[in-house]
Amino acid sequence: MGEGIGAIVAEIDALPAADSAEHLSRLEYLMDRYFSAAEAADHLGVWFRLYERFPEDDGYELFWSILHRIEAHPGCERLVVESVRRRPSRFPVMMVNGLLNAGIRRVDGVELLELLRQVADDERCLPSIRKGAQSFLADQRSWAEADTQPDRDRGQASPDS
Repeated sequence: MGEGIGAIVAEIDALPAADSAEHLSRLEYLMDRYFSAAEAADHLGVWFRLYERFPEDDGYELFWSILHRIEAHPGCERLVVESVRRRPSRFPVMMVNGLLNAGIRRVDGVELLELLRQVADDERCLPSIRKGAQSFLADQRSWAEADTQPDRDRGQASPDS
């Protein structure tokens, strides 16, 4: 591969911005290298740190690709919750909603609806993140009224680096 997963993770962590063509091109390259590495699942935390550093950005839609690649790794739920607890940002908050949509109500004992409520009510959060959480809560209330989702709990361990 040329560069080890540790070097790739370090470079992602050092990326200074996610809005210039140069930085986005480098991020896309690093993303491809990262997800082709056998050890990728052991270092998923790097993507949550990226989301936390750029909480409202979408990296000109590159962050969506990252999200889908993260979700392809089973057991990332704990990292989603940890990220939202540390610093709520757009994509991990969306991932909480996605877990709820999949019928997952708790992750390692954390009630996901309550986690969304905390974000929606936390005035320290960025307004756009709070508004997103409020919207997801409204959606979840609609689902609850229809009572169409099974109740599942995810508690298996996942990589935390």
